[in-house]
Amino acid sequence: MLLGKWGFQMQVNLIGEFETCILSYFAFHWGHASLMISQVLNEESADCERKTKLKDLVLAATRKQRFERVTKNLKVARVFTTLVEELKAINGSAPKGGDSVITEVMAPMAHSKRSPVLLLMGGGMGAGKSTVLKEILEEPFWSEAKANAVLVEADAFKESDVIYRALSRSKGHHQEMLHTAELVHQSSTDAASSLLVTALNEGRDVIMDGTLSWEPFVEQTIDMARAIHKCRYRMGVGYKVAEDGTITENYWEMVKEGEEEEQPKENGEAPKRKPYRIELVGMICDPYLAVVRGIRRAILMGRAVRVDSQLNSHKRFASAFLRYCQLVDNARLFCTNSMGGAPKLIAWKDGDNKTLIDPEKINCLTAASNLNAEAQSIYELYTDSSRISEPGSIWKDVVLSPSRESLQQELRACIQRIENPEPV
Repeated sequence: MLLGKWGFQMQVNLIGEFETCILSYFAFHWGHASLMISQVLNEESADCERKTKLKDLVLAATRKQRFERVTKNLKVARVFTTLVEELKAINGSAPKGGDSVITEVMAPMAHSKRSPVLLLMGGGMGAGKSTVLKEILEEPFWSEAKANAVLVEADAFKESDVIYRALSRSKGHHQEMLHTAELVHQSSTDAASSLLVTALNEGRDVIMDGTLSWEPFVEQTIDMARAIHKCRYRMGVGYKVAEDGTITENYWEMVKEGEEEEQPKENGEAPKRKPYRIELVGMICDPYLAVVRGIRRAILMGRAVRVDSQLNSHKRFASAFLRYCQLVDNARLFCTNSMGGAPKLIAWKDGDNKTLIDPEKINCLTAASNLNAEAQSIYELYTDSSRISEPGSIWKDVVLSPSRESLQQELRACIQRIENPEPV
């Protein structure tokens, strides 16, 4: 029994050391992330011959033509599949195998006893939103409301996009993965926006999962949610740059009288709706840890993002979070630095009260808002490189931990005993 416990602990320690080695390995050369990822993917393709530089050049040279051909051939199919995905998301409570039905919760009058809720889940790419969302959905309110809530997530539309799936067959080529994701980014974002405004018009509980890194979009979305119980909205023109360089951002627009569709009435009158309660749940982590998570995700799942885009999403969200707190009814901020542990609540706001913060933990938010989005390694991440050596830094607490040396010696001795057992 003692040997069993000892063996299990050694297994845990070995896996932990592997994790730390991965953190060390991917802490540098971010400008060559595509090459590193492609090398790993090619090594894992044991049944394929090693990809040559010539093939890489051919793929790059023909990328535009291939993308245009696939887009043209699947244009109509994409429209129908996107529409089906929107209907599935908005009618999630429909019986399987049966016709879609309008339930009490789906109807605008469903929230006669309470206001519907718009939950904004935000954080940079790789911040750990999925982990926190799982915990949120287990809370008393959402454990009951989640069955009929609408989850709005652009990545979900991207994964189901027929063009994305057709072009994602170039396994082992990170550049192909990047360009494929960027090709369908706008269409998946538009589909998510369409689903969002439809769900809000119906008065549904909504969870919007995204980076929340673009302030004008987030602010206009909150403004829309505040007024949508009085009138209906639709998608606006979005982000437009005129010929003279003038930028216009209009993500939502009010539907004018006379343009609205006939709405269901109760006793001859349109049902009265309660205003939305808007909640914000933010995630923050060491941006360096997020970069490593992004590289691992590209290798394991084929979901690729550029490192500079990833760092920018962390910087913008961190810079805007406290301003977002002033616009919502309540807010929480979680730190997801813990490797394998539960996220930690480090800031919160309830009602009209001021945002309360944990002064020892909130510095990660301040640091992220000042990071260098063009960094090529962990040592370039901050203007003051000593920041990575402060308490709370993954680099200091995990990679440079003084206890690693003794742990490595213990693991080495254990492995040597296994490889060279003493004769009985």
